[in-house]
Amino acid sequence: KLQDLAHKNCHLVVEAVVENLKIKQSIFQTLDEITPPQCVLLSNTSTLDIDAMASVLTPQRQEWFMGWHFFSPAHVMKLVEIVVGKRTSPEAVTFLQTLSKQVGKIAVVVGNCDGFCGNRLLRPYSLESSYLVAEGAASITQVDEAVVELGVALGPFVMGDLAGNDVGYNIRRERGWTRETPQSPIPSKRPARYAELADVMITDMGRTGQKAGKGWYDYDPAVGRGRTPLHSPEMEQLVKSHVAQLQPSQRGPPASPSEIVRRCFYPLVNEGFKCLEEGIALRPSDIDVVYLYGYGFPMWRGGPMHWADHQVGLRAILEWLEQMSEKNPTSDHFFPSALLVECVRQNITVEEYYRQKEQRTPRQARSKL
Repeated sequence: KLQDLAHKNCHLVVEAVVENLKIKQSIFQTLDEITPPQCVLLSNTSTLDIDAMASVLTPQRQEWFMGWHFFSPAHVMKLVEIVVGKRTSPEAVTFLQTLSKQVGKIAVVVGNCDGFCGNRLLRPYSLESSYLVAEGAASITQVDEAVVELGVALGPFVMGDLAGNDVGYNIRRERGWTRETPQSPIPSKRPARYAELADVMITDMGRTGQKAGKGWYDYDPAVGRGRTPLHSPEMEQLVKSHVAQLQPSQRGPPASPSEIVRRCFYPLVNEGFKCLEEGIALRPSDIDVVYLYGYGFPMWRGGPMHWADHQVGLRAILEWLEQMSEKNPTSDHFFPSALLVECVRQNITVEEYYRQKEQRTPRQARSKL
Protein backbone atom coordinates (compact mmCIF):
# COMPACT_ATOMS: atom_id res chain seq x y z
CA LYS A 1 0.00 0.00 0.00
CA LEU A 2 1.21 3.51 -0.78
CA GLN A 3 0.30 4.60 2.74
CA ASP A 4 3.08 2.33 4.04
CA LEU A 5 5.52 4.85 2.59
CA ALA A 6 4.22 7.67 4.79
CA HIS A 7 7.13 7.27 7.20
CA LYS A 8 9.74 9.75 8.32
CA ASN A 9 12.53 7.31 7.42
CA CYS A 10 11.37 6.88 3.81
CA HIS A 11 14.20 8.41 1.79
CA LEU A 12 13.65 7.10 -1.75
CA VAL A 13 10.78 5.62 -3.77
CA VAL A 14 11.10 4.09 -7.25
CA GLU A 15 7.83 3.72 -9.19
CA ALA A 16 7.64 0.78 -11.62
CA VAL A 17 4.00 0.31 -12.61
CA VAL A 18 2.58 -0.25 -16.12
CA GLU A 19 3.53 2.27 -18.84
CA ASN A 20 0.50 4.52 -18.50
CA LEU A 21 1.06 8.22 -17.89
CA LYS A 22 -2.22 8.86 -16.03
CA ILE A 23 -1.61 5.99 -13.62
CA LYS A 24 1.92 7.15 -12.92
CA GLN A 25 0.82 10.76 -12.38
CA SER A 26 -1.82 9.60 -9.92
CA ILE A 27 0.74 7.60 -7.96
CA PHE A 28 3.24 10.46 -7.84
CA GLN A 29 0.57 12.90 -6.76
CA THR A 30 -0.19 10.64 -3.80
CA LEU A 31 3.49 10.07 -3.03
CA ASP A 32 4.09 13.81 -3.06
CA GLU A 33 1.42 14.21 -0.41
CA ILE A 34 2.36 11.35 1.92
CA THR A 35 6.15 10.99 1.80
CA PRO A 36 8.47 13.27 3.81
CA PRO A 37 9.88 16.33 1.98
CA GLN A 38 13.40 14.88 1.80
CA CYS A 39 12.21 11.69 0.07
CA VAL A 40 13.48 11.35 -3.52
CA LEU A 41 10.88 10.16 -6.04
CA LEU A 42 12.02 8.31 -9.18
CA SER A 43 10.28 6.58 -12.10
CA ASN A 44 11.41 3.39 -13.82
CA THR A 45 9.50 4.36 -16.97
CA SER A 46 11.05 3.17 -20.21
CA THR A 47 9.45 5.69 -22.56
CA LEU A 48 7.10 8.20 -20.91
CA ASP A 49 7.56 11.94 -20.44
CA ILE A 50 9.44 12.65 -17.20
CA ASP A 51 8.36 16.30 -17.20
CA ALA A 52 4.70 15.31 -17.53
CA MET A 53 5.08 13.16 -14.41
CA ALA A 54 6.96 15.90 -12.57
CA SER A 55 4.15 18.37 -13.32
CA VAL A 56 1.98 16.86 -10.55
CA LEU A 57 4.70 17.39 -7.92
CA THR A 58 5.50 20.46 -5.86
CA PRO A 59 8.29 22.70 -7.28
CA GLN A 60 10.74 21.64 -4.55
CA ARG A 61 10.17 17.96 -5.29
CA GLN A 62 10.56 18.49 -9.06
CA GLU A 63 14.22 19.44 -8.58
CA TRP A 64 14.89 15.93 -7.26
CA PHE A 65 12.63 14.04 -9.64
CA MET A 66 14.21 11.90 -12.37
CA GLY A 67 13.79 8.76 -14.37
CA TRP A 68 15.80 5.74 -13.20
CA HIS A 69 15.27 3.33 -16.07
CA PHE A 70 16.49 -0.18 -15.33
CA PHE A 71 16.84 -2.61 -18.22
CA SER A 72 15.24 -6.02 -18.10
CA PRO A 73 16.00 -8.45 -16.70
CA ALA A 74 17.13 -5.93 -14.08
CA HIS A 75 19.08 -8.45 -12.01
CA VAL A 76 21.21 -9.28 -15.07
CA MET A 77 21.53 -6.09 -17.14
CA LYS A 78 24.14 -3.66 -15.86
CA LEU A 79 22.75 -0.52 -17.45
CA VAL A 80 20.51 2.13 -15.97
CA GLU A 81 19.49 5.38 -17.67
CA ILE A 82 19.26 8.50 -15.51
CA VAL A 83 16.61 10.60 -17.25
CA VAL A 84 16.90 14.32 -16.51
CA GLY A 85 13.86 16.59 -16.61
CA LYS A 86 13.64 20.34 -17.19
CA ARG A 87 13.79 21.14 -13.47
CA THR A 88 16.11 18.36 -12.28
CA SER A 89 19.02 19.84 -10.32
CA PRO A 90 22.70 18.98 -10.95
CA GLU A 91 22.92 17.84 -7.31
CA ALA A 92 20.14 15.34 -7.91
CA VAL A 93 21.93 13.92 -10.96
CA THR A 94 25.18 13.55 -9.00
CA PHE A 95 23.30 11.82 -6.18
CA LEU A 96 21.71 9.31 -8.55
CA GLN A 97 24.97 8.63 -10.37
CA THR A 98 26.55 7.79 -7.01
CA LEU A 99 23.61 5.63 -5.96
CA SER A 100 23.63 3.77 -9.29
CA LYS A 101 27.29 2.90 -8.78
CA GLN A 102 26.60 1.75 -5.23
CA VAL A 103 23.97 -0.73 -6.42
CA GLY A 104 26.34 -2.11 -9.06
CA LYS A 105 24.90 -0.42 -12.14
CA ILE A 106 26.51 1.45 -15.04
CA ALA A 107 24.61 4.73 -15.32
CA VAL A 108 24.27 6.94 -18.40
CA VAL A 109 22.69 10.38 -18.07
CA VAL A 110 20.18 11.08 -20.87
CA GLY A 111 17.64 13.72 -21.78
CA ASN A 112 13.87 13.47 -21.78
CA CYS A 113 12.06 12.37 -24.95
CA ASP A 114 9.91 9.47 -26.10
CA GLY A 115 12.04 6.41 -25.32
CA PHE A 116 14.96 8.50 -23.96
CA CYS A 117 18.15 7.15 -25.56
CA GLY A 118 18.03 3.34 -25.65
CA ASN A 119 14.38 2.75 -26.48
CA ARG A 120 14.25 5.68 -28.87
CA LEU A 121 16.94 4.02 -30.99
CA LEU A 122 15.14 0.70 -30.59
CA ARG A 123 11.99 2.09 -32.22
CA PRO A 124 13.23 2.08 -35.87
CA TYR A 125 15.08 -1.18 -35.19
CA SER A 126 11.85 -2.84 -34.01
CA LEU A 127 9.76 -1.33 -36.80
CA GLU A 128 12.11 -2.52 -39.53
CA SER A 129 12.66 -6.01 -38.09
CA SER A 130 8.89 -6.56 -37.93
CA TYR A 131 8.37 -5.00 -41.35
CA LEU A 132 10.89 -7.38 -42.92
CA VAL A 133 8.66 -10.27 -41.82
CA ALA A 134 5.36 -8.54 -42.59
CA GLU A 135 6.33 -7.77 -46.19
CA GLY A 136 7.60 -11.32 -46.74
CA ALA A 137 11.25 -10.32 -47.19
CA ALA A 138 12.51 -12.59 -44.39
CA SER A 139 11.25 -15.06 -41.83
CA ILE A 140 11.28 -14.49 -38.08
CA THR A 141 14.22 -16.88 -37.75
CA GLN A 142 16.16 -15.30 -40.62
CA VAL A 143 15.97 -11.85 -39.03
CA ASP A 144 17.10 -13.15 -35.64
CA GLU A 145 19.93 -15.17 -37.17
CA ALA A 146 21.27 -12.21 -39.16
CA VAL A 147 21.31 -9.99 -36.05
CA VAL A 148 22.98 -12.67 -33.93
CA GLU A 149 25.55 -13.24 -36.69
CA LEU A 150 26.54 -9.57 -36.28
CA GLY A 151 27.38 -10.46 -32.69
CA VAL A 152 24.30 -9.14 -30.86
CA ALA A 153 23.34 -11.37 -27.93
CA LEU A 154 19.70 -11.82 -28.95
CA GLY A 155 17.74 -11.24 -32.14
CA PRO A 156 14.79 -8.81 -31.97
CA PHE A 157 12.12 -11.51 -31.78
CA VAL A 158 13.82 -13.65 -29.14
CA MET A 159 14.43 -10.43 -27.19
CA GLY A 160 10.75 -9.50 -27.48
CA ASP A 161 9.67 -12.91 -26.21
CA LEU A 162 12.05 -12.63 -23.26
CA ALA A 163 11.03 -9.09 -22.28
CA GLY A 164 7.32 -9.72 -22.93
CA ASN A 165 5.67 -8.73 -26.20
CA ASP A 166 2.81 -7.19 -24.25
CA VAL A 167 5.24 -4.56 -22.92
CA GLY A 168 5.93 -3.38 -26.47
CA TYR A 169 2.23 -3.55 -27.31
CA ASN A 170 1.32 -1.37 -24.30
CA ILE A 171 3.93 1.19 -25.37
CA ARG A 172 2.56 1.24 -28.93
CA ARG A 173 -0.97 1.63 -27.60
CA GLU A 174 0.12 4.49 -25.32
CA ARG A 175 1.67 6.18 -28.37
CA GLY A 176 -1.63 5.88 -30.24
CA TRP A 177 -0.33 3.44 -32.87
CA THR A 178 -2.68 0.48 -32.34
CA ARG A 179 -6.26 -0.09 -33.51
CA GLU A 180 -9.06 -0.93 -31.08
CA THR A 181 -10.63 -3.34 -33.59
CA PRO A 182 -9.62 -4.60 -37.06
CA GLN A 183 -12.36 -2.35 -38.48
CA SER A 184 -11.04 0.78 -36.77
CA PRO A 185 -9.33 3.37 -39.02
CA ILE A 186 -5.54 3.39 -39.13
CA PRO A 187 -4.36 5.80 -36.41
CA SER A 188 -2.90 9.05 -37.73
CA LYS A 189 0.04 8.81 -35.30
CA ARG A 190 1.13 5.41 -36.60
CA PRO A 191 4.51 5.23 -38.43
CA ALA A 192 4.30 4.62 -42.17
CA ARG A 193 6.15 1.29 -42.00
CA TYR A 194 4.13 -0.54 -39.35
CA ALA A 195 3.50 -4.28 -39.01
CA GLU A 196 0.21 -5.13 -37.31
CA LEU A 197 1.42 -8.70 -36.86
CA ALA A 198 2.97 -7.67 -33.55
CA ASP A 199 -0.42 -6.35 -32.38
CA VAL A 200 -2.54 -9.25 -33.65
CA MET A 201 -0.36 -11.86 -31.96
CA ILE A 202 -1.13 -10.15 -28.63
CA THR A 203 -4.77 -9.18 -28.99
CA ASP A 204 -6.00 -12.27 -30.86
CA MET A 205 -3.57 -14.99 -29.81
CA GLY A 206 -2.18 -13.99 -26.41
CA ARG A 207 1.36 -14.64 -27.63
CA THR A 208 3.09 -12.49 -25.02
CA GLY A 209 6.36 -14.44 -24.98
CA GLN A 210 8.19 -16.94 -22.79
CA LYS A 211 5.92 -16.32 -19.81
CA ALA A 212 2.93 -17.55 -21.86
CA GLY A 213 4.84 -20.36 -23.56
CA LYS A 214 4.29 -18.68 -26.91
CA GLY A 215 5.37 -15.49 -28.62
CA TRP A 216 7.17 -15.06 -31.92
CA TYR A 217 8.36 -18.58 -31.09
CA ASP A 218 6.87 -21.47 -29.14
CA TYR A 219 8.32 -22.59 -25.79
CA ASP A 220 8.12 -26.07 -24.27
CA PRO A 221 8.81 -26.55 -20.52
CA ALA A 222 10.50 -29.84 -21.43
CA VAL A 223 12.99 -28.10 -23.74
CA GLY A 224 15.58 -25.85 -22.10
CA ARG A 225 13.26 -25.30 -19.12
CA GLY A 226 10.86 -23.43 -21.37
CA ARG A 227 13.43 -20.87 -22.51
CA THR A 228 14.53 -22.32 -25.86
CA PRO A 229 12.80 -20.68 -28.86
CA LEU A 230 11.09 -23.25 -31.07
CA HIS A 231 9.53 -22.82 -34.50
CA SER A 232 5.86 -21.84 -34.23
CA PRO A 233 3.49 -23.24 -36.88
CA GLU A 234 0.83 -20.79 -35.66
CA MET A 235 3.06 -17.77 -36.23
CA GLU A 236 4.21 -19.16 -39.58
CA GLN A 237 0.57 -19.39 -40.68
CA LEU A 238 -0.19 -15.88 -39.40
CA VAL A 239 2.71 -14.45 -41.42
CA LYS A 240 1.73 -16.41 -44.55
CA SER A 241 -1.88 -15.23 -44.31
CA HIS A 242 -0.77 -11.63 -43.88
CA VAL A 243 1.68 -11.70 -46.80
CA ALA A 244 -0.89 -13.40 -49.04
CA GLN A 245 -3.20 -10.38 -48.62
CA LEU A 246 -0.56 -7.91 -49.85
CA GLN A 247 -0.46 -6.46 -53.32
CA PRO A 248 2.66 -7.46 -55.30
CA SER A 249 4.00 -3.91 -54.94
CA GLN A 250 3.71 -4.18 -51.15
CA ARG A 251 5.86 -7.30 -50.90
CA GLY A 252 9.57 -6.98 -50.34
CA PRO A 253 12.23 -8.88 -52.29
CA PRO A 254 14.07 -11.60 -50.33
CA ALA A 255 16.49 -9.91 -47.94
CA SER A 256 20.03 -11.24 -47.53
CA PRO A 257 21.60 -11.34 -44.04
CA SER A 258 23.62 -8.21 -44.86
CA GLU A 259 20.48 -6.38 -46.02
CA ILE A 260 18.68 -7.42 -42.82
CA VAL A 261 21.53 -5.89 -40.81
CA ARG A 262 21.34 -2.67 -42.85
CA ARG A 263 17.56 -2.46 -42.47
CA CYS A 264 17.70 -3.00 -38.70
CA PHE A 265 20.82 -1.08 -37.70
CA TYR A 266 21.34 1.81 -40.12
CA PRO A 267 18.08 3.51 -39.00
CA LEU A 268 19.10 2.81 -35.38
CA VAL A 269 22.43 4.58 -35.94
CA ASN A 270 20.65 7.44 -37.71
CA GLU A 271 18.40 7.86 -34.66
CA GLY A 272 21.52 7.92 -32.51
CA PHE A 273 22.80 10.88 -34.53
CA LYS A 274 19.46 12.63 -34.01
CA CYS A 275 19.72 12.04 -30.24
CA LEU A 276 23.13 13.71 -30.31
CA GLU A 277 21.75 16.65 -32.33
CA GLU A 278 18.99 17.21 -29.77
CA GLY A 279 21.20 16.78 -26.71
CA ILE A 280 19.38 13.64 -25.56
CA ALA A 281 22.80 11.97 -25.45
CA LEU A 282 25.89 14.01 -24.63
CA ARG A 283 28.42 12.08 -26.72
CA PRO A 284 28.55 9.06 -29.06
CA SER A 285 30.25 6.91 -26.44
CA ASP A 286 27.22 7.34 -24.15
CA ILE A 287 25.03 5.72 -26.80
CA ASP A 288 27.59 2.94 -27.20
CA VAL A 289 27.57 2.26 -23.45
CA VAL A 290 23.75 2.11 -23.49
CA TYR A 291 23.78 -0.51 -26.22
CA LEU A 292 26.72 -2.52 -24.90
CA TYR A 293 25.26 -2.87 -21.40
CA GLY A 294 21.53 -2.59 -22.05
CA TYR A 295 20.88 -4.33 -25.36
CA GLY A 296 23.61 -6.93 -25.83
CA PHE A 297 25.45 -5.19 -28.66
CA PRO A 298 28.80 -7.00 -29.11
CA MET A 299 31.62 -5.55 -27.02
CA TRP A 300 34.18 -6.24 -29.71
CA ARG A 301 32.29 -3.94 -32.11
CA GLY A 302 32.44 -1.09 -29.59
CA GLY A 303 28.76 -0.09 -29.72
CA PRO A 304 26.56 1.02 -32.65
CA MET A 305 28.11 4.48 -33.08
CA HIS A 306 31.67 3.12 -32.95
CA TRP A 307 30.62 0.36 -35.38
CA ALA A 308 29.20 2.98 -37.74
CA ASP A 309 32.34 5.12 -37.49
CA HIS A 310 35.02 2.48 -37.81
CA GLN A 311 33.54 -0.67 -39.38
CA VAL A 312 30.78 0.45 -41.74
CA GLY A 313 31.69 4.04 -42.58
CA LEU A 314 29.39 7.03 -42.26
CA ARG A 315 29.33 7.71 -45.99
CA ALA A 316 27.98 4.20 -46.72
CA ILE A 317 25.24 4.65 -44.11
CA LEU A 318 24.28 8.08 -45.44
CA GLU A 319 24.07 6.89 -49.04
CA TRP A 320 21.88 3.94 -48.03
CA LEU A 321 19.59 6.17 -45.94
CA GLU A 322 19.23 8.63 -48.83
CA GLN A 323 18.19 5.82 -51.17
CA MET A 324 15.68 4.44 -48.67
CA SER A 325 14.34 7.90 -47.86
CA GLU A 326 13.74 8.58 -51.54
CA LYS A 327 11.76 5.32 -51.82
CA ASN A 328 9.95 5.87 -48.51
CA PRO A 329 9.56 9.65 -48.07
CA THR A 330 6.99 9.29 -45.27
CA SER A 331 9.28 7.19 -43.05
CA ASP A 332 11.18 9.63 -40.86
CA HIS A 333 13.67 7.05 -39.56
CA PHE A 334 15.23 6.93 -43.05
CA PHE A 335 15.58 10.72 -43.28
CA PRO A 336 19.28 11.38 -42.64
CA SER A 337 20.34 13.24 -39.53
CA ALA A 338 21.83 16.67 -40.17
CA LEU A 339 24.76 15.73 -37.93
CA LEU A 340 25.42 12.61 -40.01
CA VAL A 341 25.37 14.72 -43.16
CA GLU A 342 27.79 17.20 -41.59
CA CYS A 343 30.24 14.49 -40.50
CA VAL A 344 30.27 13.04 -44.01
CA ARG A 345 30.72 16.53 -45.49
CA GLN A 346 33.76 17.09 -43.26
CA ASN A 347 34.95 13.53 -43.90
CA ILE A 348 35.33 12.84 -40.17
CA THR A 349 33.88 10.32 -37.74
CA VAL A 350 31.28 11.41 -35.21
CA GLU A 351 33.88 10.52 -32.58
CA GLU A 352 36.25 13.08 -34.12
CA TYR A 353 33.43 15.62 -34.40
CA TYR A 354 32.78 15.45 -30.65
CA ARG A 355 36.48 15.44 -29.80
CA GLN A 356 36.88 18.70 -31.74
CA LYS A 357 33.73 20.09 -30.14
CA GLU A 358 35.03 19.41 -26.62
CA GLN A 359 38.35 21.05 -27.46
CA ARG A 360 36.48 24.20 -28.57
CA THR A 361 34.21 24.28 -25.50
CA PRO A 362 35.55 25.50 -22.13
CA ARG A 363 35.24 22.77 -19.48
CA GLN A 364 33.04 24.89 -17.20
CA ALA A 365 30.55 25.45 -20.03
CA ARG A 366 29.98 21.76 -20.82
CA SER A 367 26.46 20.60 -20.06
CA LYS A 368 25.46 17.66 -17.91
CA LEU A 369 21.98 17.72 -19.43
